[in-house]
Amino acid sequence: MCTGITLTWRDIPTRLIQKYQLEERIIQRSETADKEILFLQRHRRPLLPVFYQGELQILPWGNRQRNCNAPLAWWCEVSTLESGAWSMYAPEPVEILANFGLERGVWFQIKEGIQGTIIHDQHEQPYVYLILQPASHYYQVMTGYHREPVFLGEQI
Repeated sequence: MCTGITLTWRDIPTRLIQKYQLEERIIQRSETADKEILFLQRHRRPLLPVFYQGELQILPWGNRQRNCNAPLAWWCEVSTLESGAWSMYAPEPVEILANFGLERGVWFQIKEGIQGTIIHDQHEQPYVYLILQPASHYYQVMTGYHREPVFLGEQI
């Protein structure tokens, strides 16, 4: 799985940083490293940076609200999407922008991004879900987890 990502602050327009109060999520790994914006699943308001409808958008990561008809989840298995189990939600593919991922305290580099899907609830509010697949042996050894995100353009 992946419970957090970062994206360099330079990739996010200032208007989005201000609109979503992302200043409080800025981290810097070292004095010489570039600043990054941290997106964690455990944040009170979990968000993800996604490329959707031709532009970068900051959207809710999964759904925590029981009064919403979007699935109560943070991710979706690729096999679930392929089986059509979520077809009633009309999922749309989306690119989740990320430079690093986090799982069980292990940070790993992400070169091109992560595959995600967007679902809209009954009020047309979008929710973004990570797409997961069975983990590679390396990913399992590295993180101790048996599922990994679908990485764009690479296999970790």
